[in-house]
Amino acid sequence: MNYIFIESDAQLTPLMDALSADPEYISFDTEFLRERTYYPILCLLQLCIDGRVFLVDTLNKVSLDKIISALVNAKCPVICHAGSEDMEIITGLARKFGLNRLYPEKYYDLQTASSFVDGTSNVGLCTLVEKYLGIVLGKTETRSDWSRRPLTEEQISYAVEDVIYLKKIYDIFSEKLRDRPEVASFLERELKNEAQHYTEIRNADTTYLKLKGTGKLNSKKLRIVHALCTLRQQVCEYDDIPLSFFIKNTVLVKLADAGVFNVGSLIKTGVNGQIARKYGDLIIRTALKASADKSRPVLKTFDAVNQHPELRAVKKEVENYAKKRAGEYAIAKDLVVSRRLLEDFMYTTMYTDSSKSLIEQGWRGEMLGSMDSFRKRIQKICNIPRED
Repeated sequence: MNYIFIESDAQLTPLMDALSADPEYISFDTEFLRERTYYPILCLLQLCIDGRVFLVDTLNKVSLDKIISALVNAKCPVICHAGSEDMEIITGLARKFGLNRLYPEKYYDLQTASSFVDGTSNVGLCTLVEKYLGIVLGKTETRSDWSRRPLTEEQISYAVEDVIYLKKIYDIFSEKLRDRPEVASFLERELKNEAQHYTEIRNADTTYLKLKGTGKLNSKKLRIVHALCTLRQQVCEYDDIPLSFFIKNTVLVKLADAGVFNVGSLIKTGVNGQIARKYGDLIIRTALKASADKSRPVLKTFDAVNQHPELRAVKKEVENYAKKRAGEYAIAKDLVVSRRLLEDFMYTTMYTDSSKSLIEQGWRGEMLGSMDSFRKRIQKICNIPRED
């Protein structure tokens, strides 16, 4: 298996030459660790450029700024599979290096594309490679420790296979969509939306809106959830620990509902003992301040929709309608009407006046058409004034 392993700046020349030679395509993947940190630790960057594979050992002193700049500024298709976390790393590095672009212009995710080509969602790379190329890939290194050095032969083989087959599947998908120009246009716009989404910085102010179990909380308790979400984000970013290490989502809701009085009550509710002892006073002060601050803006959460039987019924009708339309285009249904998209439509209609929801914008809006009949029923149930 041919590849070039790069672990120092002195070995970068062939990679930079390949990137600067106006390549036909670039395939990429990353291997990283994130079990005990907020920010992913990049361990290996794999690139396949016009058939040549480069493995960049990012734990060694390799200057990544020129590589990332060439990648995000590439004019050719830049192909990956299930690239959400990979793109989080790439866009984060691009921002760190002060680059004008944060993502490739022709970013292409095969997992997203398969939702349009085959109508199947969340398809693994092994499945795609076996289905379209008849090659069975090994899965033994999926949970491998990529910080270990030296890398094993099995790890190297796995890393190379993650990028060498992507272009062949890209070509097959492009051919399949050649006679479906409208769907090809939908895919192109969805990929651009995804790439832009990966550049967004996580907003703690809206995290609480998505938590389960918040639908029955009153304004006072929602203020506590909101404040604790913001505190958690700040602490985890600063200390570089996972959000769940600080306080899990379910525990956040329990704390707000039960009330926070002392470190013992934090531990009893489910906060890790070490976290409770280190941050307990800060958590309690934050909760009490939010509880008393009636001026703190707070909104009903997505979960509120699920507490109302008539709203649940309308949501189900919206879901069935969107699934039917997706089926007519042979597009994966959850790409059009996932739980997140459904919640966004209901929430936007209920709480944000005339703003358009995500499924009413872009290619989804074109495919689904007017959603006004659903909107009016929701507004009537919620007694929301509307313009006729």
